[in-house]
Parts: sequence; structure tokens; C-alpha cells
Amino acid sequence: MDAFLTNLQQRLAAEPGVKSVGFASNIPIVGQRSGRLIAPEGYVKSPGEGWIIASNYLTQGKYFDATRIPLVRGRYFTPSDDQPGAPLVTIISQSLASRYFSGKDPIGMRIKVGPDFASAMPAMTVVGVVGDIKQGARDEATVPQMYEPLAQAVADLGPFGAMIGVAGDMDIVIRTAADPSAVESSLNKTVHELDPLLALANVNTMDEIVAATESSRRFNTAILTSFAGIALFLSLLGIYGVMAYSVSERTREIAIRMALGATRGTVLLRTLRHAFSLTTIGVAIGVAASLGLTRLLSSLLYDVKPLDALVMIGTIILLFICSSLAAWLPARRAASVDPMQALRTE
Repeated sequence: MDAFLTNLQQRLAAEPGVKSVGFASNIPIVGQRSGRLIAPEGYVKSPGEGWIIASNYLTQGKYFDATRIPLVRGRYFTPSDDQPGAPLVTIISQSLASRYFSGKDPIGMRIKVGPDFASAMPAMTVVGVVGDIKQGARDEATVPQMYEPLAQAVADLGPFGAMIGVAGDMDIVIRTAADPSAVESSLNKTVHELDPLLALANVNTMDEIVAATESSRRFNTAILTSFAGIALFLSLLGIYGVMAYSVSERTREIAIRMALGATRGTVLLRTLRHAFSLTTIGVAIGVAASLGLTRLLSSLLYDVKPLDALVMIGTIILLFICSSLAAWLPARRAASVDPMQALRTE
């Protein structure tokens, strides 16, 4: 299996526009396929703490280069790790290192597969620490991750070796310098030449994978945004109607004020102030309601706190600006009242 992937990697790496090629039993975003019970060296579990489970990735080639998972400490896997008899090594995520090797240098520490360090399974030496990746949706909690060279993976992992099992297929990860669709035909051709019976499935760009994962959330957000836009439009229409009616009902009052010396600017500001008072009442009610609804909407938010102050302030400012625009025409009509003509009409 790994020899086939080595040949495939070399062939694909020689294609124009291909920068790096790697393979893994799992890739970010698509969800967890395999996990292992692990026992980090020196870590003492607290009373009642369950087994430690890490999401497991079997990799080959330049997987970390292709996915651009950053190296925090140590090194990536090298070809020497794939040689027969090479010491078992692993690369762990930063969250795993911080949680189970807190205060220690994780490089050189060992991790055993099993519920405790006394298990009979051989220990793997940590040679690198990489940044965390999102295993599922981007708003899901980050889980500890560990990576192993595919060549060192064993077929029989024992009862504690895997919670789900080693993936029976491998994902190809290709980073290109050009349009990824241009490489797809070369990928299919190369795979067919190496093994005519082998077929590719689910060839997608990472942007497409992320978009598919977020599609339902984006749809719900689009629906809510549409409803919010309609509600904002209806509220502005309501402010305009109320202000227009108020100006028509107060035409005589406005005319008397202007006959007694009130300027057009004074009338304009007074009318807008009335609109602001209505908006303030509506905003106060809306803020109070939003405080109670944020828990329901928190599942649609990513990297935004439910009670984010900047978002709240920006929304309030937007509402006042919109209400000002809605009240502008009635306010101008009030300021353009001819006192003599209005009083004669009355």
C-alpha cells in the first residue's frame, strides 16, 4: 500500500503546478474517522477522569506541507521514519501537548496506545508538535490529535488500539500553484496508469469541503438575514408613516412656531428628535429581546460572542442611521411649511 502511494506521490509531484503531495487516513473538516486510547508518559489522571482519546491520523508523503499545518516544535516525519525497524514516532497537536505534557518539553516524551502506560503496546516517541486543526465544523471544540507514519502502522491494534479502527482508504492531499481543477485530470490518469482497477472518489477542493460543511448553517443564516432585512424595511416604513402622519397633524402647530420666529433648522431638528425618541424606545425593546434570544442564536455564530459589544453597538448605530433616513423626508416637509398658507388653510 505504502509503495503504491510512494509511486503515486512521485508521479504527481512531477506534474506542472503541483507544489506538494501527501496522504492521510483523515483530513481536516470532514470529521473523525479513527481514534486511539493513549497513555502519555508521566501524565497522572485525576480521580474519575476517563480514558484519554486522541484523534488518529496515518500519514505519508508531504501531508503537513500540503495542508500547511504549522510546526510548533520538533520536526516533521522524514523518510528514515518509514524504514523497517525504525523507532516508532508520533507527532502530536499543540492542544494534546499543552494538556498532557504541561510544563514539560514534549519532544522525546513517549506515548503508549492503551488506557495506561503499563500496557504491553510499544511506546511511540514524540518528535514534533504541530498546530491544531478543526476536525469537524469550525465551531466545534478542538480535540487532541496525533499523527503516525503509515509505514509504522500495524494491522492489528488490539482491543485498546483504536476506537473506530484504522481507515481502510487514504485521502490524497495536493497543494497546487494553479487552478486545482487542472490537476484533477492528471490525478485520474496517473492513478489509472498505476492501478487500472483503482478509482478515485470525492475529488474536491478544500474550499468546497468547507462550504459543504457549512452549507446548512449558511442557509439558516441567510434565512435569518432575509427576515432581519424585511423586519428592518418594515420598521423604516413604519417610522416614515408615523412621522409623515405626525407632520400632517401638526401642520398648524409648526406654522405657528415658524410665525413666532422658529427657523427651518429648528423645526427640522425637532422633527428628527421625535423620530430619535421613537427609535430609542424600539432599540431598548430590541436589545432586551436580543439578550434573551442570544442563547438560541449562539449555534449560528462563529468567532463572535453572543453578546459581542462591538456588534451590539454597530447594530444600534445602524438602526439610528436608518431611522434618520426614514424620518428625513417628513422632517424636510415640516421645515418647508409656509406659515401664512398653512394658517389660511386651517
